[in-house]
Amino acid sequence: MLFLVIYFLLFLVLIFQGTHVAAEVKTPLGTVPEEVAQNPVSSTRWGILLLVVGFFGSAMGLLGFRSSTLAAARPGFLILGLAVLALYGLWVIFLGRKAEFIGKPAADDHGHGHH
Repeated sequence: MLFLVIYFLLFLVLIFQGTHVAAEVKTPLGTVPEEVAQNPVSSTRWGILLLVVGFFGSAMGLLGFRSSTLAAARPGFLILGLAVLALYGLWVIFLGRKAEFIGKPAADDHGHGHH
């Protein structure tokens, strides 16, 4: 029973996170500066991937109540979901946000830092 709770929670997290990542491109929340915003193309692709895996895993989990073959495949689907979530986490932490400072430097004070 605990396995099923963890299983379905994982795929719900994938669905909600995929929806957030894909929707952030069209309607950003504005919680981070533009310099560190996610790449729109990559965000959309990750969102779609997370949604597809989330819905696929949820559907296979629910169909597992009718088919013993699919019920036996649930641990494999769980590992797949965890792997996709881990790869997404690595992308967010290490590859997703790169600061691109495009502004002009502040005015030079010519060494007069205090008045």
